[in-house]
Amino acid sequence: MAEVHGLLARVALVLALVTAAWTVVLVAGRRPIRPALLGGFAWIVVLIAATGLLGVVLGLTAGWPADPLHLVYGVLAAVTLPGAWALSRTRPDPRRTVLVLAVAAIVQVILVVRLLQTGG
Repeated sequence: MAEVHGLLARVALVLALVTAAWTVVLVAGRRPIRPALLGGFAWIVVLIAATGLLGVVLGLTAGWPADPLHLVYGVLAAVTLPGAWALSRTRPDPRRTVLVLAVAAIVQVILVVRLLQTGG
């Protein structure tokens, strides 16, 4: 089960890297957000949530991670993209929405990398 937990985290990292790069390209080109990008964000949230639930099961059965920051990073990773979307979706300027989501996507990549570093 720990292998699946780690595999889901790596898949989330790859998807987070792709979406972060995509948002940076949109910001640089001053383009509005694309619906497919929102789908990518949704998949990241689903992957992080599934990884977190599996991590809770692992914590209850096999023991919690040695570094408690792993849990903090997990919670932050789970709320980063939904929080950014909630803050940015009502903005009148669509380019500002893309900028907020680009920053959140970069933060998401950093959080997932830290999760992989502290989980072992």
